[in-house]
Amino acid sequence: MKDELAALIHLADSMHQLAEGLETMAIYLTGHEEKKEEQAAPPQVSLEDVRTVLAAKSAAGHTDEVRALIQEFGVEKLSAVKPEDYAALKAKAEVL
Repeated sequence: MKDELAALIHLADSMHQLAEGLETMAIYLTGHEEKKEEQAAPPQVSLEDVRTVLAAKSAAGHTDEVRALIQEFGVEKLSAVKPEDYAALKAKAEVL
């Protein structure tokens, strides 16, 4: 079950990266400057992005570290993390 979950998470992440790559290529090929300016801004990190990373880390055996990481943000569960903290939480989780 853990292997299947990890595989699904990896597949979802790969599909997300592919979609971003296709969007970048489309912007380049069409030459839409307004889209390029939008991409210059730092990307928004969604709750789903954070959840995907944390689920993968938990499935890899880092459940206690994931729980402690969430608690570093002053909450007990992921849904209580402030949206402005998503990027920092995701960055910290990626290095577990």
